[in-house]
Amino acid sequence: MVPELVTAIASIIEIIVILWGLSQLQASLRENVEDLEESIDEKLALAIQSTGLSNNGEPVSPVQNAIAQLISNMANQQQNPKRISVHQDEKGLFTKKD
Repeated sequence: MVPELVTAIASIIEIIVILWGLSQLQASLRENVEDLEESIDEKLALAIQSTGLSNNGEPVSPVQNAIAQLISNMANQQQNPKRISVHQDEKGLFTKKD
């Protein structure tokens, strides 16, 4: 009985030590990933700034500007739609407009 009890206690302690080691590994990996993210972010910011683009990104091309105006005009027309009247006879059937 005593040897089985010692084996069980040793197994439980081993499991606890393994879980603690895994948590330490996870914490270390998380710190390294955060450091890598910061490094990549800094390098990406430097690369974008070195291209000479403004802080807002690329300037808008004339084609993009024309498409934006077209979409804006279409949206304004949809806010004031033309009303369509539907004519029906006594039976509820649709009839042609006179």
